[in-house]
Amino acid sequence: MKNLIHVLALCGAGLLLTTANCQAATLSFSLETAGSPIHVGDVFDIELVANDLFAGDNSDELLAFGLNTTSSISGLLEFQGSTVNPLFSDDSLLVNLHAAGSAFPGISSNPSTALSFNLATLHFKALTIGQVSVAIASDLSDFNQGLIFLNQGPVGINASRGFDITAVPLPPSLLMFVCGVVVSLGGFRRKRG
Repeated sequence: MKNLIHVLALCGAGLLLTTANCQAATLSFSLETAGSPIHVGDVFDIELVANDLFAGDNSDELLAFGLNTTSSISGLLEFQGSTVNPLFSDDSLLVNLHAAGSAFPGISSNPSTALSFNLATLHFKALTIGQVSVAIASDLSDFNQGLIFLNQGPVGINASRGFDITAVPLPPSLLMFVCGVVVSLGGFRRKRG
């Protein structure tokens, strides 16, 4: 009988661990930008979205989050700051991270947070032409980074997004003006000769 209790306890613990791992596996993150092309000089936003935030554990609460961007942005982009979801207090400067927020009481599962939930909007300025990749990889040794829940350990925020920065297109009116100047100069030369 004693062995049966141990076996049942081990099976129950294994089931709990398996359920926790399945929940963590379904939580994902995405970096979303507007569909328009990004040109040199543009200031643009990238939204950090958590998908399936509560991943089957609707009793949990999100208390805080924090992140830094790590990427190939050096020389191509300039980080301009962030806007934290208004459901959080903005703690970015307090904990020296690109974006951080806390909510007490925590944010609980509801239809507006169940599928996709915007944590923060990151603001960048495009400096030069090229391919760029913006990435977020949480350093969970810093207890201010990742997602901090009430009932589970911290969850790392990992997401990346690549895109191209292009040159500013010339407006059609400028092209017409240049063509007019060239034609006028050509006519002026013929008259003199």
